[in-house]
Amino acid sequence: RQWSHIHTGNLPVSDFILTGRVRSRYRGGKVGPVQAALAKRLSEADPGKIVRHNERLPYVIVATPGRTFRLRDCVLTPLELLEQWDSYTIHAAYYITKHVNAALQRCLGLNPFRIDVNLLYETSPKPRKRIHYWPVTRAGGSTMISAYFGSDLCALCGVKCKADGSARAVICATCKKDRVGASYKALMRLNTTQQRANCIAAACQCCNGCLEDANSFAQEQIINVTSGRNKTKTSSLLSLQQSQDSIKSSGLVTPMANCICTDCPITFERHRLREAEIEAEAVCKALDLF
Repeated sequence: RQWSHIHTGNLPVSDFILTGRVRSRYRGGKVGPVQAALAKRLSEADPGKIVRHNERLPYVIVATPGRTFRLRDCVLTPLELLEQWDSYTIHAAYYITKHVNAALQRCLGLNPFRIDVNLLYETSPKPRKRIHYWPVTRAGGSTMISAYFGSDLCALCGVKCKADGSARAVICATCKKDRVGASYKALMRLNTTQQRANCIAAACQCCNGCLEDANSFAQEQIINVTSGRNKTKTSSLLSLQQSQDSIKSSGLVTPMANCICTDCPITFERHRLREAEIEAEAVCKALDLF
């Protein structure tokens, strides 16, 4: 069950954050472990982010479907992963083999069990990864290969159906027959997600003293193609009223929010709700509700 949760992406990002101690210098001039490679990359990009000697640095191991990198090239900070959620996903194989299976092997590898946990994992079926709903954050388009393939699972009932091009949200023929019921489910999902996001944002507002709501986290930057001006997407309903031919997404407004503390669990909860809101909007678009 834990393998399935990791592969499908049902666990929060905070469960995959690791910390490692960084040294100022390693023997033989080597780069060092993955946290040292991350610290070197951060210091080269911004001299103000130099990691001190023996300081612990949080990081996550990520993967890009369709590409293979060295482990030191797959390490990001938790904030980088949240911002580039469209391009990366959690490296499920690394966390399972190096952490989950290693702990299980120490227990199940003893007498009288003698179970090879890694062999059991390799032979077991792997569930399908969940599609990430997130604005494209790279100028050249998303590097995740799954972005070029549409979903073939109904967004309402989960039944496998025919994909609609590269659309990430599709509705099966059975749900389309019940137009009223499908519209009600889609709108209620969007309403529930936005209400939950507003409640979580109220907690942030009490903490940081800034005006917060559901739209103040991970605002999407919109470029008006006809005029060439940049606009910030503060309300999804206002942007949907504009012509789709004259606007184009150019990623997220950075920083994502007024408070981007990755030590706070509310940051990850707001990220999850923001993705759920984008998914609910995609379902409503598939039903031509707005």
